[in-house]
Amino acid sequence: MSDGDEVEVLRVEGAINAEAVLAALRANGIPAAVVGEVVGRVYGLTLDGLGSVGIVVPCEFEQQARDLLAAGELRQLEVGDTEESGGDG
Repeated sequence: MSDGDEVEVLRVEGAINAEAVLAALRANGIPAAVVGEVVGRVYGLTLDGLGSVGIVVPCEFEQQARDLLAAGELRQLEVGDTEESGGDG
């Protein structure tokens, strides 16, 4: 993704907190990346936004990403079972 065609959809404290969000977005076919403060990564600081990072997606995925994040906030996300159940064996 180049800087001109991406938008920040969420800001979190610390890159470690961004990992779950990145995983959820990517699992739903939304390319996402983290941008943020170098100081937070080097020293692990998250004081007053110093270690905050942004999660960005391409502009064309903005609404889809925001909808997914909103569903997560409302605890409306469902995790589907990837294995077929009810088989004979």
